[in-house]
Amino acid sequence: MWSGSLDGEETIGPDDAFAAADRLALAAELDELSRAADWLEGLAARDALPERTLFKLQLSLEEALANIITYGVSALPAGEARIAVDYRQDRDMARLRISDNGPPFDPTAREEVVNPASIEEAEVGGHGIQLMRHLLDEFSYCYAGGHNRLILGSRLVPV
Repeated sequence: MWSGSLDGEETIGPDDAFAAADRLALAAELDELSRAADWLEGLAARDALPERTLFKLQLSLEEALANIITYGVSALPAGEARIAVDYRQDRDMARLRISDNGPPFDPTAREEVVNPASIEEAEVGGHGIQLMRHLLDEFSYCYAGGHNRLILGSRLVPV
């Protein structure tokens, strides 16, 4: 499994909001989803995240990672896929930044899925992105330095 920065050099600059973040490097395997969930649960316990915030971030993280592993980095040669998750919390928001070196893909630019009138009319795809839009207070994307960077954020409001 890979551990370190995305491109062999430090990719996070001093002015980066995630410079002092906790980081988890993941292999491009679906088995890693449980490790990512455990990592986030540990951070949530350490930082006393509200249960609702953890739920939103955990569900969104799993959905985003599953898509990245299944569709994003799967076309890369074996051993070349790089996925990292950074976590940070400020006074009112917990954020995850998922970075990968797959082809550019902006999930925030996907059109909203239209709810079908019946199950027979339902189409496969796009529902996870729709779920993230609904759950999260921040859902943003950029492509920089050859890497996709997806931000998932949830307010720290206990409910």
